[in-house]
Amino acid sequence: MLKAILADDEPIIIKGLKKLIPWEELGIVIVGEAMTGRSLMEQIEDTQPDLVITDISMPDGSGIDVIKEVQRRQLRTKIVFISAYQEFSYAKDALAFGAVDYLVKPIEKRLLLEAVGKAMTQLQEANEEQSSKGKLAVYEQKDKKTQLEELFDRLTQGDIRWDEAQRKLQALNTPFPGTCFSVLCAELEHVQLQDGRWGEHEKRLLVFAVSNLLTELIQLYGNGLVIRKGENLCVIVNHMVVEDDLQRLASEMRDKVLLYLKIHMTICIGMPVISLQDIRKSYLSAVETMSYSYFEKEGAILSWSQNKRPDSSEQILADAKQAVMKAVIAKEKQQALVLLESFFEHAATNANGRKESAVLFVYALLKELMEEMSSVGLDLQVSAEQRKNWQQQMHQFYRFSDLIAFITARIMDILDQVNTAGGSREAQQMKMIKEYIEEHYSENITLESMASQVFMNPYYFSSFFKKHMHENFKQYVTNIRMKNAVRLLLQTDLLVYEIAEQVGYHNPRQFSDMFKKSYGKLPQEYKSQIKG
Repeated sequence: MLKAILADDEPIIIKGLKKLIPWEELGIVIVGEAMTGRSLMEQIEDTQPDLVITDISMPDGSGIDVIKEVQRRQLRTKIVFISAYQEFSYAKDALAFGAVDYLVKPIEKRLLLEAVGKAMTQLQEANEEQSSKGKLAVYEQKDKKTQLEELFDRLTQGDIRWDEAQRKLQALNTPFPGTCFSVLCAELEHVQLQDGRWGEHEKRLLVFAVSNLLTELIQLYGNGLVIRKGENLCVIVNHMVVEDDLQRLASEMRDKVLLYLKIHMTICIGMPVISLQDIRKSYLSAVETMSYSYFEKEGAILSWSQNKRPDSSEQILADAKQAVMKAVIAKEKQQALVLLESFFEHAATNANGRKESAVLFVYALLKELMEEMSSVGLDLQVSAEQRKNWQQQMHQFYRFSDLIAFITARIMDILDQVNTAGGSREAQQMKMIKEYIEEHYSENITLESMASQVFMNPYYFSSFFKKHMHENFKQYVTNIRMKNAVRLLLQTDLLVYEIAEQVGYHNPRQFSDMFKKSYGKLPQEYKSQIKG
């Protein structure tokens, strides 16, 4: 029999370790328990154990101190460390000093078995003790839980025939008393996992810690297990027909992971199915629901029943885009921000859960706005390389809210350039516009024709003109025409229809009506009253 010592400053942890795995069946006898580093070292000296399972952080001497002393004395003792999740920095030191493994609390039975088995293998190789081979072979066989995880992984992937799955379930003899099965997809916050401070070992520990926590919580609502899908987790729940329970379970999972592990987790609930044979349908509906998480805040809980989004249309989206562009051209910052919010809502609705579509919609707005600025003579000085970098950044954002912030910042930059690009150039343009109107008021001048004369977009020209003249373009041209009409009335003997033509009206009735609107009298009445 191999000798082992269990050490932790919390007696309940030692008690739990003793009950977690069948020590005697593995050929191991517990020869001591310690609650401090000093006590552990003394017992190691006295009993010369083969294996020590110890907390890395204890009073009166840490686990690192113990393993250093074991190495200094060249003892054959193998050490497995356990500790709280937040002490990852110790893990690197522990493994560097030759620890067999590092397990995070709460300890999962399978991981402890693996660590003990690894220690036994190392002892066997070092001492060539053939007597432990039988016990080790028993340990290395996949336990029931591992086989169940593999079976459900294949069921959700759809790569196992149902009759074969049934045979495996019967062999495992695992009852599922609930009437329904549901799959919950749990996605750990991607930004934090990609942080350079997280190594592969830390990620693995984190995913295991989350898996342990979720497994415990499942038991409060029914039966089930957790399987890993890449860096995400797939939770299979066997439950009664009460969907509210799944919402509560998902909420508790999200909240506990944030409380204990300080990481956000998004959970998507798949449709419930009555037969285990249909578990893949629940899984696929959960995965489909996960696509909508791009448009939600971190830590959201989504259900397959929420997948139907309100209808929108490409025309509504196009109109929203034009409204934003018009506000930017008009230099209306607050209005542009309000219209942008509306545009983003329509873009999200039209995307229908597709991230790539949302990115394309939003980039189209930015691209067309830059082209519009160029058409009105404003050089934004954005290189092709910079635009390409923008596109790459937009595809890499993990949340739609990040994309919104990025695009809003770019558009506000454009607005700032529009606001600062004026000055003397605008004064020159206005001088030319006024001179042109003075010379050509007798012709058919329209806002569109005038805008083309100064190479401006009609929307921009309208806003530009009103900003400088404090009245709209049409009213300004009418006032010029009416002033010249009065001059002709008083200084010539031309008839009304002749004056109308000379000031740009081909319809004498329209001219008379406009004259009366401006001066309160018809042209001939005005002339008679002034001369009288």
